[in-house]
Amino acid sequence: MQAAAATKKIVLVDDHVIVRNGLRELVEKLGPYSVSHQFDEGPALLNALPLDPAPDLIILDLSMPAMNGDRVMELLNEKQNKTPVLILTLNEDEATIIRLFRMGVRGYLKKNCTAEVLKEALNDVFQKGYYHNEFLTLSLQTNAADAKKSEQEQILEQLSPREREFLKLVCHEKEYTYEQIADQMKVSLRTVDGYRESVFEKFGIRSKTGLVLFVLKYKLFELL
Repeated sequence: MQAAAATKKIVLVDDHVIVRNGLRELVEKLGPYSVSHQFDEGPALLNALPLDPAPDLIILDLSMPAMNGDRVMELLNEKQNKTPVLILTLNEDEATIIRLFRMGVRGYLKKNCTAEVLKEALNDVFQKGYYHNEFLTLSLQTNAADAKKSEQEQILEQLSPREREFLKLVCHEKEYTYEQIADQMKVSLRTVDGYRESVFEKFGIRSKTGLVLFVLKYKLFELL
């Protein structure tokens, strides 16, 4: 007889009581999840650390009056928080999402997402470490020779030198646009589009955010 999955403890941080209550009811219906703590602002969460019992996930609203979620994330990092954070937001600005992933966020959800999407996000964070609705599982050959290589080595072998250079510029802290990347590489924008489409096709990625997350997840930046 298979043992029941251990209940995952989740913290909710949102300044709207109705949203928190509704989210709690939904989360606890989706699987072996229990909301262990609720906070209506970031400072309340930060002042309560370390939490008891220790949570397995924090679902954090991005837009709150006392302190925005990105600032809360910065302070969690300063406190060396190891609990995964899933951002809840109406903001779909790509630069914002990329910045959040760079800060260590494990995924983001739109506030109007369906129960199915929320369930997928929770499963992915707990099972794969990250959730991104455009980020697909890597498809790599698994023959005996490849099995001895790390995921990083397998990925890097599939990238040309120019594709590596392109990826490094995409993930640069200066947040270059594709036009600026073309200038840096001294090629046309059309050529850069070709590098992008090639990497998209090889690894099942569909957006710039997905590219950045791909590099972060597999810790590729220093190897490119």
